[in-house]
Amino acid sequence: RAGVSYLQGVARLRPGASIKSAAAEMEVLDRQYNQENPKAPDGGPNVSMLAGNLQELTVADLRTRLFFLSGAVGLVLLIACANVAGLLLSRSLMRRKEIAVRTALGARSSDIVRQLLTESVLLALVAGALGLGFGLAGTRFLAALSALGLPQGTTVAIDWRVLSFTLTLSALTGIMFGIFPALQLLRTDMNSTLREEGQGTSAGHRRVQIKSVLVVLQVAMSVMLVIASGLLVRSFYRLLQVDPGFDSQSVLTMNVSLPTVKYAKADQQIEFFDELLRKVSAVPGVQSTSISAALPLSPIRITPILPEGQPAVPLAERPFIIIEAISPSFLETMRIPLRSGRAFTRADNAQAPRVVIINQALARRFWPGQDPVGRHIAVGRQTPSEIVGVAADVRNRGIAQPPQPQLYLPFPQLPWANMNLFVRTAPEPHSMAPVVRAQVAAVDPDQPVTAIQTVDELMDGSRAQARSTALLLGAFSAIALLLAVVGIYGVLAYSVAQRRKELGIRLALGAEKSDILRLVVRQGLTLTATGIVLGLLAALALSQVMSSLLYKVGTHDLTTFVLAPVLFLLIAVVASYLPARGATKVDPTEALRGA
Repeated sequence: RAGVSYLQGVARLRPGASIKSAAAEMEVLDRQYNQENPKAPDGGPNVSMLAGNLQELTVADLRTRLFFLSGAVGLVLLIACANVAGLLLSRSLMRRKEIAVRTALGARSSDIVRQLLTESVLLALVAGALGLGFGLAGTRFLAALSALGLPQGTTVAIDWRVLSFTLTLSALTGIMFGIFPALQLLRTDMNSTLREEGQGTSAGHRRVQIKSVLVVLQVAMSVMLVIASGLLVRSFYRLLQVDPGFDSQSVLTMNVSLPTVKYAKADQQIEFFDELLRKVSAVPGVQSTSISAALPLSPIRITPILPEGQPAVPLAERPFIIIEAISPSFLETMRIPLRSGRAFTRADNAQAPRVVIINQALARRFWPGQDPVGRHIAVGRQTPSEIVGVAADVRNRGIAQPPQPQLYLPFPQLPWANMNLFVRTAPEPHSMAPVVRAQVAAVDPDQPVTAIQTVDELMDGSRAQARSTALLLGAFSAIALLLAVVGIYGVLAYSVAQRRKELGIRLALGAEKSDILRLVVRQGLTLTATGIVLGLLAALALSQVMSSLLYKVGTHDLTTFVLAPVLFLLIAVVASYLPARGATKVDPTEALRGA
């Protein structure tokens, strides 16, 4: 249709065929096409014909985000389980004498392990049940928010598969992180335990070492999550700072798709929209109104062009650019600055000479350093049109993509039945929706309107996935940070309890309380620093995989990679200070008595 390209191809494989075989055939056809059309804009090494799975294409971007979110959930689970393992290890220390008595009375090791595993699995299942409750509330929240931008028809709900997964994961978690403390408890020397000689032995020291290793791993995983979320938050902040090239505030949009049975001719379509614009413009509270075939950030049509001064080549070899049909007041309604020339007027109708307005990107490409107003450009198969104005660039391929060359045509010179109405209002835009719909009904009572939204909402929708990913990963990082802090506090508190006699001796021999304070804090910071180093190394590797999710933020962003460790160190000082302060209150006399 006049060289205008706006279609997408979909094919169904014949029985027995595979995507792989279809892709191989398409590769051959692609090479043949490039050889036969070396100068075509859709030929050459930069454009390829590929066969792909429609489902894969639909969820391609979403899969990456869900992969990272699932990974974050897994890391938070591991951090939580490491904490639980440490707590079970501490609890087992308190039950050493009980287990020793049971063993002395003839209890088998398998009976002891079975009992301890039953307790840990029961705790895990109860926690899993509570988690399902939180998960139910969370899925309802996500479904209402539509945060992840799931494909249409996808439901977010807890079904039997989720229940089965949660039950299985809870049971496996209880077994995996309950078996280790149970085995450690069985390795304790029962004779020394029954003689009350177990305190302060190497077994206690081994438990402190084990818990220290768990804390280091917790810190490492938490640092990795915090850095990942920090990169996404900075990326989302950069998206918020992007100037789209138009003013999105106070603009209401709705789609008006005329049935071609009733409006088959171009002049009928032109007459309908002219009358609609006249009626809507007269509504009190409406500042400006216009129509456009495409919504902001989402082009619909591209076409080959031949700018004045370029070599005359066949249509198939001309460059493709974005084109848009608009009403005269579109630039005013969207507040897109006009850099030179003039805007369209009502005189630019179907009978008038063909005119276009181009954007700055198109002007830079074909007339760098020149004013193209007055030049001519052939659009598709039409006769050359005069360039009457140059408009400022707008983000026409998405908020994260730079502006692409584009030209605007007067709607009467490129009519289309499917248009979007733009209304800039003084009151809140949605409050004007019923009035605007009434004007559509006044022109044609049978004509429906759809997709009623504001341009601000459209802009928010374009950032929805980035926002939700940053928000959820940030929440997981906060939870991981909290768990890591609890782990640091727990291991230091346990260490202080194990070293109570040692600390009492140090104080009795003249050590200052400040020395004890530094000793314990240094232990916490050593564990934290070790975890931070491991976390930084892991984050460096992970950030490379995240590059597709980032916007104008380097995968090795210095700010993020510096602030995250500093944040951890500050929190680690607080987490270490509390048990350290408790250590300074040890009574040397009581400690030496073994109290």
